[in-house]
Amino acid sequence: MYKLLKYSLFAALVPLLASCLGKYSLKGSTDGFYNGEQAYIKVDSGGVWHTVDSCDILHGCFEMSGEVDAPFLTSLFIGEEAIMPVIIESGDIVVNLSMRDANVSGTNLNDQLSRFIEDKDVFERRIMEIERRETALILDGHTAESAAAEVREAIAAVGDSMNLFVEKTIRDHYNTVLGPCIFQLLCSAMPYPLMTKQVEGILADAPQSFKDNHFVKMFVAAAEENMQRMQK
Repeated sequence: MYKLLKYSLFAALVPLLASCLGKYSLKGSTDGFYNGEQAYIKVDSGGVWHTVDSCDILHGCFEMSGEVDAPFLTSLFIGEEAIMPVIIESGDIVVNLSMRDANVSGTNLNDQLSRFIEDKDVFERRIMEIERRETALILDGHTAESAAAEVREAIAAVGDSMNLFVEKTIRDHYNTVLGPCIFQLLCSAMPYPLMTKQVEGILADAPQSFKDNHFVKMFVAAAEENMQRMQK
């Protein structure tokens, strides 16, 4: 039995072109359910998490700030739990956490990241609605086979549209930190790294700067090894 390699979800620090030193401010609210916990922003370097900044959560609020010379991707942690990706860049970053949702906004790249997640959620809700239609058909007396056949094309069409949307967003951001970030979100849905046609297409058009991203290189190496193991 071959052993499939795992990989870390978030990449190491991902610098863009050098820019003037700026300042970031990250302010978060949690509806009070994380009171007494500690918030961290961390980067993953070769499977080891390094803390960039941290603070206590008091009265449902937390705040961190510092200097930044170029945008980079981090993960927001509450205690030991990784909550969400956050792009640290110059400006005022706002994080809102609730029992139902988590979003980040306030700066250009974080606004775009949140819009991407919201738009992708729309596609996923459409697929769920179609899947519920399949269940309703079965309850109305259709066989499982006929119900599945009736919704299969609709699910495939929405899935294809979602994949094109994800791929276009990555391509539009090959040269910003957002491209590798969304690539990570795409790959995190896989049980283990594989060189799918979608991944191959993204990499085929990507500039070398994208391919040299820490996470992308780590994913590709693990995926290629997994593909070799599966062929044995």
